[in-house]
Amino acid sequence: MKSTSLNVSVAGVRGKGMRFARKRSFGRFWVYLFLVLVSIFCLFPFYFMLAGSLMRQGEIFSLKPHFWPENFVYQNYIDLFNSLNFTANLRNSAFVSVSQTLGVLFFSSLAGFIFAKRRFPGRDGLFIFILITTTLPGGYTTIIPFYLMMVQIGWINTFWPLIIPWWAPPLAIFLMRQYISAGVPDELIEAARIDGCGLFQTYWRIVLPLCTPGLVVIGINQFIAVWNDFLYGLLMLQKAELRTVTVALAEISQRPSQAIPYGALFAGIVLATLPTIIIYFIFQRRLTSGILEGSLKG
Repeated sequence: MKSTSLNVSVAGVRGKGMRFARKRSFGRFWVYLFLVLVSIFCLFPFYFMLAGSLMRQGEIFSLKPHFWPENFVYQNYIDLFNSLNFTANLRNSAFVSVSQTLGVLFFSSLAGFIFAKRRFPGRDGLFIFILITTTLPGGYTTIIPFYLMMVQIGWINTFWPLIIPWWAPPLAIFLMRQYISAGVPDELIEAARIDGCGLFQTYWRIVLPLCTPGLVVIGINQFIAVWNDFLYGLLMLQKAELRTVTVALAEISQRPSQAIPYGALFAGIVLATLPTIIIYFIFQRRLTSGILEGSLKG
């Protein structure tokens, strides 16, 4: 009798478990379906650009919509590099983005190390002042004095205004200070000092390798921001041979409508988008782990 009741209870538990599993699978199905639809909606503009870059001009503006080119036309990419000198624009954007990003990683991590592990008069007040500057809408409030300063220095039509003044962003310093403060033990810094390491040697050999996840997060965000920058590149780089990708594409789109090579323009937009996508997929895991590790340590 007892075995019969036990079997009945076990069967009831199993039935409840199966019903719960079915409900859970059914809920996951709708969640995944919703995510797939949102992904399609978000990816459609890039798909349209890619398809348009492989179409003829008449096919792009045909009354009959074409969601995929009838014949693949690679001439748009050839014209982009031959007629529009897009190679120089890519090279300029790559130089500015890499140079600024490397400078930001070095100076922000060095400043973060000093604020986190060194004590000096006025340290807390200076750090609070740096935090206050993050609240200023710098892209609009400082652009006129910034431009006038670059004119006085003689840096207009050079890459220096897009690189050197941005090597110590307040937000990057704050993030590195928080990451180093929580992720690098004081005992390790003291052990390095006892072993004879100077301040810079301690930073370079001990601190920098330990804060790699934080550097990856800041580096990717900084590179993408600089690569997509338009306003400062438009103001500082007035010569055609110095234009970055975003400025060059904007110049093409501002031509009279009859003179705009839309196929080449779409090809340029595709090529301008690819570096950020490639970098994201290469560092995707390290980016995610760096964000999670930093949030847990914070």
